[in-house]
Amino acid sequence: MPEISEERANQLVTTFSSISIVVYIGVAILLSIIAILSLIESFLEVIMILSTYHWEEGIIQVIYSILFTIIIIELFETVTVYLKTKRVPVRALLIVALTALIRHIIVINISETEVYHYLGISVVMAVLIAGVYLLKEDIHSGNLIN
Repeated sequence: MPEISEERANQLVTTFSSISIVVYIGVAILLSIIAILSLIESFLEVIMILSTYHWEEGIIQVIYSILFTIIIIELFETVTVYLKTKRVPVRALLIVALTALIRHIIVINISETEVYHYLGISVVMAVLIAGVYLLKEDIHSGNLIN
């Protein structure tokens, strides 16, 4: 197998790095669109609650939509931090996972869910909370804090 020169290897690394940046920019654009649409959906849910007076079910749906919007915004922030620093802020991803888990807990039907499901959710939540607590990281820069 022929050996690649150091200059050629650097060119390849630069090219692949540029491709990943273009992909991340595309993801950021899509996340922005989804966040705007999700926010609009949340407003429409509030209007629907006010017009139909289905408070209990409607409020849960609004909270569900708002938490989805927060998840999308946090993912967008993660992508922007990566584009600025070339580091993925792991703590921010753990917070996104915790928010998604809380969103799931809000909408599951207690009477139809197995005990093992709750046990699994509890274990996952404990691991995520421990990770957020133990990982002292600046969410906006991705740098570890001593």
